[in-house]
Amino acid sequence: MKSYLLIALFGAFGTVARFSVIQITPKIFQTVFPIGTITVNLLGCFLIGLVSGILDTKFISIDENFKNYITIGFLGGFTTFSSFSQDFFNLINNSSYLLAFAYIFVSVFIGLLMFYIGDKLIHIIS
Repeated sequence: MKSYLLIALFGAFGTVARFSVIQITPKIFQTVFPIGTITVNLLGCFLIGLVSGILDTKFISIDENFKNYITIGFLGGFTTFSSFSQDFFNLINNSSYLLAFAYIFVSVFIGLLMFYIGDKLIHIIS
């Protein structure tokens, strides 16, 4: 039961972090492009890659439960691929087709690249 509560607590922190990023980024970058969601998704991809890289190299010894609190809890609450779908269809419904497909490209392909960089960064450092 303790693990469930800690997953939920870390998830709450991730959700608050996501909300903060989504609120702040449109104020910094004046655009209709869903910059907050894409920032969260790319950063989340990088961070989960970083955590995976740390665990693969044993760079830092992390308890399996703590890894779950970070990946399932915090990053699960932080990343927003459900919001991604909504943002995509909002762009389509506003006839912003080029932005909609740019959004898919950046989210998927740059997201995969960010995961790779996060994972490999630990191998370079260690």
